[in-house]
Amino acid sequence: MPSSLKARVRARMEKTKEPYQQALRHVRAEEGRMPVASPRVERARRVADTAFAIAVIRAREAELPERERLFYDPFASLFPPDSTEASEGAARFFALPFFRDGIRLRTRAIDDAVREAIDAGIRQLVLLGAGFDMRGHRLPEVAAHGVRVYEVDTPEQLERKQITLKRSGLSNAANVAYVGFDFDTRDLAEELAGALEMAGLRIGERCIFVWEGVIGYVDDATIDGSLRAMAQVGGPGARVAFTHAEGSFGSETGSARLARLGYHLDHDDTGESLWRRYLPG
Repeated sequence: MPSSLKARVRARMEKTKEPYQQALRHVRAEEGRMPVASPRVERARRVADTAFAIAVIRAREAELPERERLFYDPFASLFPPDSTEASEGAARFFALPFFRDGIRLRTRAIDDAVREAIDAGIRQLVLLGAGFDMRGHRLPEVAAHGVRVYEVDTPEQLERKQITLKRSGLSNAANVAYVGFDFDTRDLAEELAGALEMAGLRIGERCIFVWEGVIGYVDDATIDGSLRAMAQVGGPGARVAFTHAEGSFGSETGSARLARLGYHLDHDDTGESLWRRYLPG
């Protein structure tokens, strides 16, 4: 983004308290460039509601004896389903074979990926499609090494998360920044990079991105735009830990898509390999 445009957007944000994308679209409109339409669709609410099912499973993990836990999330119990629709949606997920263990395994695997990144000297963590992810609060390595955390999700999802934390008497951690973002935009890579930079992220300084449980809910253009944005923001040596299913990249394999966008695939775990690693026997 040109420095002059960036300065105008920042000035408008400070004056109007608008979120980044709204300020950017106003500034572009003033320049004679039509802003990108940003419709609010019901899909965003349905996707956000899946976060409750994940939170329930993570909360149950804390009830297990310590020797049986794959991870510990003392905050997950703060996010029970908040409506009949959310409860019914969670129940449908719980009925799926291996859903609970799949969530347990991927949570532990991504926790380990974050720890490995921190051990390698990375000090910026971006939770893309954060939902009720509390890694910025619950992983002791994050606080111990001064890792800066950026939680990116729709403004509505971040608002209800913050309201829940406030009602529970929890103040926001000083190292966590909330980045409200509308993913329904044609300029996803540019706007996401701009939103993160405005929130304080140091562009080009290595990051670890967590992109958990998102690909299945977005189209191919959004997948490409998100990966391009992560490459742009993180620069050389950045890492991405994400979940996907067979067919997530259309006719391409995951490794082919990543290679085409400039990534190196370090490893691609299957459910079976994670099961053998974390639940032997």
